[in-house]
Amino acid sequence: MNTGTILAKTDKGRLEVAGRSGALSAVQRRLLILVDGKKSVNDLGAFVRVGELTGALYHLQDLGLITPIGELELLQPPAAPGFVSSKPAELERPATSPREFTRVRDEAALFVRERLGDAGTPICAAIDRCASPDQLRSMLRGIEVFVGQRLDQQTTQAFARHFGALLL
Repeated sequence: MNTGTILAKTDKGRLEVAGRSGALSAVQRRLLILVDGKKSVNDLGAFVRVGELTGALYHLQDLGLITPIGELELLQPPAAPGFVSSKPAELERPATSPREFTRVRDEAALFVRERLGDAGTPICAAIDRCASPDQLRSMLRGIEVFVGQRLDQQTTQAFARHFGALLL
Protein backbone atom coordinates (compact mmCIF):
# COMPACT_ATOMS: atom_id res chain seq x y z
CA MET A 1 0.00 0.00 0.00
CA ASN A 2 1.43 3.41 -0.95
CA THR A 3 2.38 5.49 2.09
CA GLY A 4 0.57 8.50 0.63
CA THR A 5 -2.77 6.65 0.40
CA ILE A 6 -5.52 8.28 2.46
CA LEU A 7 -8.00 5.83 3.96
CA ALA A 8 -11.60 6.14 5.16
CA LYS A 9 -13.96 3.81 7.00
CA THR A 10 -16.76 2.23 5.02
CA ASP A 11 -20.28 1.92 6.45
CA LYS A 12 -19.33 -1.61 7.44
CA GLY A 13 -16.23 -0.21 9.19
CA ARG A 14 -18.30 2.31 11.15
CA LEU A 15 -20.64 -0.49 12.25
CA GLU A 16 -17.66 -2.57 13.38
CA VAL A 17 -16.34 0.28 15.51
CA ALA A 18 -19.76 0.82 17.07
CA GLY A 19 -20.59 -2.86 17.55
CA ARG A 20 -17.27 -4.56 18.38
CA SER A 21 -17.77 -7.95 16.76
CA GLY A 22 -14.55 -9.26 18.30
CA ALA A 23 -13.29 -10.39 14.89
CA LEU A 24 -10.38 -7.92 14.85
CA SER A 25 -7.07 -7.97 16.68
CA ALA A 26 -6.22 -5.06 18.96
CA VAL A 27 -3.92 -3.59 16.28
CA GLN A 28 -6.56 -3.91 13.56
CA ARG A 29 -9.22 -2.33 15.77
CA ARG A 30 -6.90 0.55 16.75
CA LEU A 31 -6.15 1.27 13.10
CA LEU A 32 -9.83 1.05 12.16
CA ILE A 33 -10.67 3.61 14.84
CA LEU A 34 -7.86 5.91 13.65
CA VAL A 35 -8.83 5.77 9.96
CA ASP A 36 -10.72 9.03 9.42
CA GLY A 37 -10.48 10.05 5.76
CA LYS A 38 -7.67 12.47 6.61
CA LYS A 39 -4.76 10.31 7.77
CA SER A 40 -2.49 8.66 5.24
CA VAL A 41 -0.92 5.23 5.56
CA ASN A 42 2.25 7.14 6.49
CA ASP A 43 0.43 8.85 9.39
CA LEU A 44 -1.04 5.59 10.68
CA GLY A 45 2.38 3.95 10.89
CA ALA A 46 3.17 5.91 14.05
CA PHE A 47 0.42 4.11 15.97
CA VAL A 48 1.62 0.53 15.52
CA ARG A 49 4.82 -1.42 15.99
CA VAL A 50 7.28 -1.84 13.16
CA GLY A 51 6.01 -4.46 10.71
CA GLU A 52 2.36 -4.46 11.85
CA LEU A 53 0.90 -1.78 9.59
CA THR A 54 0.70 -3.20 6.08
CA GLY A 55 -0.80 -6.58 6.97
CA ALA A 56 -3.37 -5.03 9.30
CA LEU A 57 -4.48 -2.45 6.72
CA TYR A 58 -4.78 -5.04 3.95
CA HIS A 59 -6.84 -7.23 6.30
CA LEU A 60 -9.19 -4.32 7.08
CA GLN A 61 -9.46 -3.55 3.38
CA ASP A 62 -10.14 -7.22 2.51
CA LEU A 63 -12.95 -7.25 5.08
CA GLY A 64 -14.45 -4.15 3.46
CA LEU A 65 -13.98 -2.01 6.59
CA ILE A 66 -11.73 0.64 5.01
CA THR A 67 -11.20 1.99 1.52
CA PRO A 68 -8.67 4.32 -0.13
CA ILE A 69 -10.10 7.71 -1.04
CA GLY A 70 -9.06 10.64 -3.18
CA GLU A 71 -5.63 11.21 -4.57
CA LEU A 72 -2.37 10.20 -2.98
CA GLU A 73 -0.91 12.60 -0.46
CA LEU A 74 2.38 13.99 -1.77
CA LEU A 75 5.24 13.06 0.54
CA GLN A 76 8.96 13.71 0.65
CA PRO A 77 11.18 10.62 0.62
CA PRO A 78 12.14 9.47 4.14
CA ALA A 79 15.32 11.09 5.48
CA ALA A 80 16.80 7.67 6.28
CA PRO A 81 15.65 4.08 6.91
CA GLY A 82 13.30 3.92 9.89
CA PHE A 83 12.08 7.51 9.45
CA VAL A 84 8.64 8.37 8.08
CA SER A 85 8.01 10.51 5.02
CA SER A 86 7.08 14.14 5.58
CA LYS A 87 4.69 16.42 3.75
CA PRO A 88 6.45 19.06 1.63
CA ALA A 89 5.62 22.03 3.92
CA GLU A 90 5.76 20.11 7.21
CA LEU A 91 8.08 21.32 9.96
CA GLU A 92 10.85 18.97 11.03
CA ARG A 93 9.94 16.53 13.79
CA PRO A 94 11.68 13.52 15.34
CA ALA A 95 9.85 11.04 13.11
CA THR A 96 11.00 12.82 9.93
CA SER A 97 14.30 14.52 10.77
CA PRO A 98 17.53 12.81 11.89
CA ARG A 99 18.58 15.99 13.72
CA GLU A 100 15.30 16.21 15.68
CA PHE A 101 15.38 12.46 16.35
CA THR A 102 18.89 12.73 17.81
CA ARG A 103 17.70 15.52 20.10
CA VAL A 104 14.77 13.41 21.39
CA ARG A 105 16.91 10.28 21.72
CA ASP A 106 19.44 12.23 23.80
CA GLU A 107 16.63 13.68 25.90
CA ALA A 108 15.25 10.17 26.60
CA ALA A 109 18.70 8.91 27.65
CA LEU A 110 19.16 11.95 29.90
CA PHE A 111 15.76 11.32 31.54
CA VAL A 112 16.79 7.74 32.38
CA ARG A 113 20.30 8.74 33.50
CA GLU A 114 19.04 11.52 35.80
CA ARG A 115 16.39 9.37 37.46
CA LEU A 116 18.14 6.01 37.67
CA GLY A 117 21.84 6.88 37.87
CA ASP A 118 24.15 3.89 37.35
CA ALA A 119 21.20 1.46 37.28
CA GLY A 120 20.08 3.14 34.05
CA THR A 121 23.40 2.72 32.22
CA PRO A 122 22.34 -0.38 30.18
CA ILE A 123 19.09 1.31 29.13
CA CYS A 124 20.93 4.53 28.19
CA ALA A 125 23.33 2.50 26.05
CA ALA A 126 20.40 0.79 24.32
CA ILE A 127 18.71 4.15 23.70
CA ASP A 128 21.96 5.55 22.27
CA ARG A 129 22.19 2.60 19.83
CA CYS A 130 18.77 3.42 18.32
CA ALA A 131 19.38 4.80 14.84
CA SER A 132 15.79 5.66 13.91
CA PRO A 133 12.41 6.58 15.40
CA ASP A 134 11.16 3.06 14.54
CA GLN A 135 13.89 1.50 16.65
CA LEU A 136 13.35 3.83 19.61
CA ARG A 137 9.56 3.49 19.43
CA SER A 138 9.86 -0.30 19.47
CA MET A 139 12.10 -0.04 22.57
CA LEU A 140 9.82 2.34 24.47
CA ARG A 141 7.65 -0.40 25.99
CA GLY A 142 10.68 -2.24 27.35
CA ILE A 143 12.14 1.02 28.64
CA GLU A 144 8.81 1.82 30.27
CA VAL A 145 8.82 -1.54 32.08
CA PHE A 146 12.46 -1.09 33.18
CA VAL A 147 11.82 2.44 34.45
CA GLY A 148 8.53 1.33 36.06
CA GLN A 149 10.33 -1.25 38.17
CA ARG A 150 12.48 1.48 39.65
CA LEU A 151 10.28 4.61 39.75
CA ASP A 152 6.68 5.44 40.58
CA GLN A 153 3.87 4.74 38.11
CA GLN A 154 3.12 8.42 37.46
CA THR A 155 6.72 9.16 36.39
CA THR A 156 6.79 6.03 34.24
CA GLN A 157 3.56 6.95 32.44
CA ALA A 158 4.72 10.53 31.95
CA PHE A 159 7.93 9.20 30.34
CA ALA A 160 6.03 6.88 27.97
CA ARG A 161 3.47 9.52 26.95
CA HIS A 162 6.04 12.26 26.46
CA PHE A 163 8.53 10.31 24.35
CA GLY A 164 5.88 8.27 22.54
CA ALA A 165 4.14 11.48 21.44
CA LEU A 166 7.42 13.05 20.32
CA LEU A 167 8.11 10.13 17.99
CA LEU A 168 4.78 10.34 16.14
